[in-house]
Amino acid sequence: MTSKLMLVLAAYLHVLGVATYLGGSIIMEFVVGPAQESIPPAQAQVLGQKVADRFLVFVWSALGLIFASGLLRLYSMRNADILMSETLFSTPYGRTLFTMVVLWCVLVVNGAIITFVLRPKLAGRMSAQVSAGQAQSGQSDKIRAAKWTQWLTRADLVIILVVALLGSSLGFGGLW
Repeated sequence: MTSKLMLVLAAYLHVLGVATYLGGSIIMEFVVGPAQESIPPAQAQVLGQKVADRFLVFVWSALGLIFASGLLRLYSMRNADILMSETLFSTPYGRTLFTMVVLWCVLVVNGAIITFVLRPKLAGRMSAQVSAGQAQSGQSDKIRAAKWTQWLTRADLVIILVVALLGSSLGFGGLW
């Protein structure tokens, strides 16, 4: 595959990954969230769980695609050595790229927290033999997990917006 074709393919896949993550985050925040508030709590929980189960597949796929296509772009531009040189911190392009990588890592950590810590708390069911105190405590844990999930997904939306803006600036040599 020619270098130019690989660069175009990598750029396409990279934009596709960012657009998937960003578009999904916008839909979750501005469409699914408000829709959940307008239906009964039990239905809202089921809707949230089903939508989030499917959305997480897209989130993890998009994060993987962003990572792989980003490396492919650097390799295609014969610029992969920037990650291991002082250029990463001494040029606007390098500093912008470094910031994007750090923010991508934050998205991965937030995704892991949501997927492996908060989602299991939200999905747990109580048996009929629990006491009123246990039911109240379990409900409080779910509410706390739901609030943390909402906070992290909103933070992720802001982060992916910043990443997209930073990525756009790379075409002009970076921001700072």
